[in-house]
Amino acid sequence: MRAIWERGVLGLALLAIAAAGGAQDAPAAKGSKAIFEKTCSACHTADSVTSARRTRDQWQETIEAMVADQGAKIPDEEFSPILEYLVAVYGKVNVNSAPADEIAQIAGLSQKEAEAIVKFRKENGRFEDFDALGKVPGVDPKKLEKSREAISY
Repeated sequence: MRAIWERGVLGLALLAIAAAGGAQDAPAAKGSKAIFEKTCSACHTADSVTSARRTRDQWQETIEAMVADQGAKIPDEEFSPILEYLVAVYGKVNVNSAPADEIAQIAGLSQKEAEAIVKFRKENGRFEDFDALGKVPGVDPKKLEKSREAISY
């Protein structure tokens, strides 16, 4: 199933890259416009893929469905970079359950800031909302605000 899943990732990522505008300069985006147009444009619009943020698991489910239902063919070696791109640019993270590295990646925080969130969560319980998250010592509220739509509770 991994090989099937890995092949499906590129199509979704290329859709995401095409919609990302500024992401065109990202390392994961180099050379992907032509592949996107060749692989995915007949079936999807970029907006249909990137209109909602998804958790890592949700991206995986979406990609598996694309491969299974649409027969997407994508080389195995492009799986990890594409998944990481999708998660980083169009990911969603639950700060009450995610590990620090995932919080850092998706919320655009440093590893130290993400670890402060996990530590605070363990010591004080769940975050109820954005305001509660913004009170974590050692976390830049401006960075959090930039990623507000990618954070869930």
